[in-house]
Amino acid sequence: MSKRILWKDAWQAITRSFGRFVAIFLLMAVSALALIGLKITGPDMRQSATSFFAQHQLADTTITSNYGLDKQDQKIIRQQNGVKKVDFGYLQDSTIKQTNQTLRIFSKTNGISSWQLVGGHLPRHDNEITISYLLKGRYHRGQWITLKQSGSLSHRRFKIVGFVRSSEYLDRTDIGQATVGTGQLNGVAVVKKSAFKTGTAYTIARITYRRTAKMNPYSTSYRDDVETKQNQLKKALDRHGRVKYQSMKQQLALADQQLQTAKNQLSAAQQMGLATDADAELEQQTTGLAQKHRQLKQLGQPSYTVNDRTSNPGYAIYQSNAERVDILANVFPVLLFAIAALVSLTTMTRFVEEERIKIGTLKALGYSNLDTAKKFALFSLLSSSLGVAIGAAGGFFVLPKIIFQAYAANSTLSSFQEKFSWPLLLLTWLIAILCTTGAALWALHRDLQAQPAALLLPKPPKGGSRILLEHWHWLWNHFSFNYKVTMRNLFRYKSRALMTIFGVAGCTGLLVMGFGIRDSLSGISNIEYSRIIKYDLVAVQDNAATAKAKQKLQTVLNNSDVKGHTGVYYEQLTKKAGDDHAVQQISMIVPQNQKSFTDYFAVKNRQTQKTLNLDDHGVVISEKLARLLNAKVGSTIRLKDNAGNWHSMKVSSIMEMYIGHYIVMSPQAYQHIFSQKYQVNAQLITLKKASRLQSLSRQLMQTGGVLGINQNVNNQRTIDNTMGSLNRVMIILIGMAALLALVVIYNLSNINVEERMRELSTIKVLGFYDQEVTLYIYRETVILSLIGILFGYLVGIGLHRFIILSLPPANAMFDPTMTLANFIASALIPAVITAGVAMMMHRKIRSVDMLDALSSVD
Repeated sequence: MSKRILWKDAWQAITRSFGRFVAIFLLMAVSALALIGLKITGPDMRQSATSFFAQHQLADTTITSNYGLDKQDQKIIRQQNGVKKVDFGYLQDSTIKQTNQTLRIFSKTNGISSWQLVGGHLPRHDNEITISYLLKGRYHRGQWITLKQSGSLSHRRFKIVGFVRSSEYLDRTDIGQATVGTGQLNGVAVVKKSAFKTGTAYTIARITYRRTAKMNPYSTSYRDDVETKQNQLKKALDRHGRVKYQSMKQQLALADQQLQTAKNQLSAAQQMGLATDADAELEQQTTGLAQKHRQLKQLGQPSYTVNDRTSNPGYAIYQSNAERVDILANVFPVLLFAIAALVSLTTMTRFVEEERIKIGTLKALGYSNLDTAKKFALFSLLSSSLGVAIGAAGGFFVLPKIIFQAYAANSTLSSFQEKFSWPLLLLTWLIAILCTTGAALWALHRDLQAQPAALLLPKPPKGGSRILLEHWHWLWNHFSFNYKVTMRNLFRYKSRALMTIFGVAGCTGLLVMGFGIRDSLSGISNIEYSRIIKYDLVAVQDNAATAKAKQKLQTVLNNSDVKGHTGVYYEQLTKKAGDDHAVQQISMIVPQNQKSFTDYFAVKNRQTQKTLNLDDHGVVISEKLARLLNAKVGSTIRLKDNAGNWHSMKVSSIMEMYIGHYIVMSPQAYQHIFSQKYQVNAQLITLKKASRLQSLSRQLMQTGGVLGINQNVNNQRTIDNTMGSLNRVMIILIGMAALLALVVIYNLSNINVEERMRELSTIKVLGFYDQEVTLYIYRETVILSLIGILFGYLVGIGLHRFIILSLPPANAMFDPTMTLANFIASALIPAVITAGVAMMMHRKIRSVDMLDALSSVD
């Protein structure tokens, strides 16, 4: 039997039902775009970073020490098992005279953590310097700069010969803290190693390991392997540090004895009238020993800081951003495809029902069930496959780049590598086929089982029946005829009603979730740094400073720019927590005066906004830290201090905090928990004018009584940048949800009109005006859309709650409150789309031929 007519009919079905074909195409395109785009973006971001790190051989571990790294330290580091390569170098913080910009100047490395050249060339002479490309607008090649502090550098005047991108500094804004200038770094730079004075101990060591070279740097195995090696190295260095400290003390004691003996001999010689010129030499030795004693007291026991890559500015944030996309990829596309599947099922079911008589004709002519199914298979396969192809192209090559650029606005990483994944493409295509072709074959299966004679007759309409509302006479009798018909039709076409409700609810839920996350993101930094943290900066004091330096510090604190200051004890504690068991940095603040402390830091409960008291035995911890540690009021937590000692503390209250982990306790609780006397070591400072922040920071650093400064403006900028990036991603997702809502509402409305064309023709014959005919059918759509919107609110609230608990990084939480504007906007978008589609359908209904109602179907 000839199949030519069969295939011709199959191709003509596409042109006859082109609106349906486009609707399925768009549904699959949007769904495939979201699924592939979000699923591939996280891996793409990690692969781009991994390639960059591998290209520049980013160090797995860096080591610094308060005494520098002597020959024995270097030997211990080199002899560690598994070490592939070690590079010892220097670093120096210095301020540029002309602009007061603070640079961290590194010696050029030998392969490890190499610098990417952006312009010019790397230093070739000792008086040449290459600076960060982020400072390119302020400086130019060939320009000479003069440093205020030479430190261990041989020169103070350098010529800029190029611009570089550091593989260790990935954050554009928060580069880190400095020991000079304002206490904040403005950039990094590199000079030749010979530009530093020879004979001084190395200040930094970088290590790469053989085993980790081929590992994924974001994997658990990599993190565990590096952590194991770091623990081993730290123990070996600490042992040497203790020996070195005792040796230094013994050497100083011996030198003191020798000096005292020399002084006694000099005194005896002078009493005997013997001439000597050793007085000046002894005075010089006395001054040198006093300086060594002061250094030993100030620096204390040698300590070693062993860091992994997460300590590099921007590294952890970039990793966190990629993980945030992974979380969205597990939620957003799933719901999109679920909605698309439901609407596609309705669309293809309706298509099969429309072709009922043709199916019967083909079966009567002797065509097999397979031949009969070809039309529907071709229609669904072609529309869904084209949709997946277009969506996949955007998902692999457009959406990931857009999301990366949103995040890369805060990162120095610029090159993005798109990956293509056949398994992901095939999975997406398979899901699309199941949603369309599978739905068509499922709907066709029932008709193929029927006899041709039955199929040649149109399917009889559903019989009317009494609905629940009719039993409520007091309500039913108040309805007009039109509304009674509408209510009966709603219950008569239950499947279509449910599909409309679910479709609108899904789209509304996605919009509520998207707008809700925007609500949760917006204003977090403002809440954090105006309502909770009210001080402008923290100045960490040097308690070993001279009396003169302390006096200078007090003078600056009392000057006219300072609105107020209060003394606290400030220390960083650590704890491994979260799903990835990463090390969490926890800021511990112990106020000297609890009453005045409230002017600088609000310790409040988030729900009640009541101030929490600091008792004599317990601690108040931030809300996100409580979640990570599964701690409640009355729980006991254990945290580690800088010296590696663990301390147990009882949680007395949980306070509102959105960014960072904090612990606040009274001086009495501190002495009870840490078993040591309370001592102020930092000042919380508020300014009269924000414009004086940099000037005051510079003055504080110049006193010599401050070890470091932490400005809230830098923290706020980092938060705003991170939240802004995520906000831009949410705008993309909101746009996709709105597009889906348009396709869903148009498709369902079109199906509703198409399948009831004879009914519309009949009521037009009965004398209904065009507007009345449109309202006759569109009242149902409006009612179902309203129900869908209300149901979508519940879906959106649930999704929003899940996302705000899963999406934030380990050291942050989002504001869980949702604004009224969110729900209004989430309802307005589907409402406006429904109104727009109604206008389009009104044109279609106006063109209905009334004679269709009178034509015979026999």
